[in-house]
Amino acid sequence: LWRILVSKSAYLIWKLRYKRVIQNENTPFSIQEVNNWWLAVINSKLELNCDMTDETLEKRKLKEKVVLQTWKGVLKGESRLPRNWIKIGGVLVCIGLRFHQDKG
Repeated sequence: LWRILVSKSAYLIWKLRYKRVIQNENTPFSIQEVNNWWLAVINSKLELNCDMTDETLEKRKLKEKVVLQTWKGVLKGESRLPRNWIKIGGVLVCIGLRFHQDKG
């Protein structure tokens, strides 16, 4: 999980800096915008990991146990999820969703 979070976060930082400098005339993004982008990136990776457990991928598929262990402890409402939540659609959309107010 650490590698996923660091690599996805580093790429997002680079991407947001590019958008800010090149496309937004150096206007900074709000904390909520950055938080929402980060959650979208991490949720996308989580969904991809779940999709990669599909049997049709044969040798390339990820083991469900690996995905369950990787994401254990970071899902919102995890205690209410079924034991094997990988195949349940819509359950994984909110990973630790927290909104921060801009103070400025």
